[in-house]
Amino acid sequence: MIRDMCHGIIDRKLIMSEFKRTALHDFVHMRGKSPPPIFVGRNDVITDILTIAKKTKTNRVGIPGNTTVIQGAPGAGKSAVLNVIEHRAPEVGARVVNISTSDLEKNLPKVLSMIAAVANYEMEYWNDLWARYGSKWLTNLWREMSNISFSYDSLDMLQQRIAPETWKAPVIIAIDEAQRFTTGKNSDHAYFLQNIHDARTVCLPLTLVLAGLGDTPDVIRNLGLTHGVAPYSLGCFTSAECAALTTGWCAHFGIDIGDQRARIDALMASTDGWPRHVHWAQRALAEALLQESVEGKANRLSDWDVVQTRSNALRRGYYQTQYSDVMVASRKLVGRVMLEVANADIKGKGLTFGQVVDAVEAYKESAPGSEWRVPPGKNDTTYVTELIHCGALQRRSMDPDDRTLICPIPSFQSYIIQQGGFQVPGEPSPDDIGNSRSFES
Repeated sequence: MIRDMCHGIIDRKLIMSEFKRTALHDFVHMRGKSPPPIFVGRNDVITDILTIAKKTKTNRVGIPGNTTVIQGAPGAGKSAVLNVIEHRAPEVGARVVNISTSDLEKNLPKVLSMIAAVANYEMEYWNDLWARYGSKWLTNLWREMSNISFSYDSLDMLQQRIAPETWKAPVIIAIDEAQRFTTGKNSDHAYFLQNIHDARTVCLPLTLVLAGLGDTPDVIRNLGLTHGVAPYSLGCFTSAECAALTTGWCAHFGIDIGDQRARIDALMASTDGWPRHVHWAQRALAEALLQESVEGKANRLSDWDVVQTRSNALRRGYYQTQYSDVMVASRKLVGRVMLEVANADIKGKGLTFGQVVDAVEAYKESAPGSEWRVPPGKNDTTYVTELIHCGALQRRSMDPDDRTLICPIPSFQSYIIQQGGFQVPGEPSPDDIGNSRSFES
């Protein structure tokens, strides 16, 4: 089902299927890291990663520079992409090991033993493992690793013990929240990543995928991965992807759209196509459809304004979780800086990381009060990094010549500006916020 949605294929028989009340109820209570029931888009990065993995299967050796970085603000769908890669890897004869940064930093020998086991499972055993546990296979294997007396301390040792030509399948090592890595080029986890990326002395059929926030490329450079890194930046869904998602989501839960498609599309349009905001809109709609008087039939919904209000409230609650304590403490400063970013983007110029730092320097303490100051413990540079971690800023593209920062979520940008008490560009306001300073490229 996930694979079909990736290709935009909808099984029309599902559109008239029975309403799945229990499944929709479970959807309402999903958490942020849970894989979405329907997945759309992101085909470029998924296809690229699986193509490289297929090449390692053919060559049985590592490919220098075989590292993909998936960056995006919170709620962009990075974890969902990794989940789909795991499900689709068997198409190219590969297997995926999803590990965390802490797994690699604190339990490297266990990680290496797990890779060795996965690489050498016969296909029949692997298929049985996947059939029994699905994505939970990793949890079971991790627990079983505790009973193994022999372990590896490096990839070099693993290569000496298990020659690459004997591997039953290439392995994709997927690491989420990669921005959390402790930086430094001489740690064991840094050597692990470098050996896969360089593919020189250690040359195993491994593919490395690192997913994280907007500063992840900087983090991995500090870990010694410098050349040939292929980065992808996740943004909003296109209108076509949103439409395909709505069709697939309703079909998946057996929702009878009736003649309410236009209203549902309007609800989704208010999300800007940002994946996490789309989820909140779906949740608001799901809550309404679960009413006993509605029972999954959209034509029975009497007040769509209530659904929109609920969607807005869920989205605003999400803003509040991303609006960090640092941003709260300096709401005037961050609002003014984000207004500068918005105005530069409107003019088609944009601001680089350094220019955003310059904006912080120019506006901090420009008026009385603590809300105009960089909070204690932060300097101008780490303050801007904080905005990246919170999803307020992200590189506009992965073009190495384009270092421009923008806010990837327009509605979040408006929220931050409004929290500072300023006028959002293009929206009327009686308040005079003064003349904008300019930071030319």
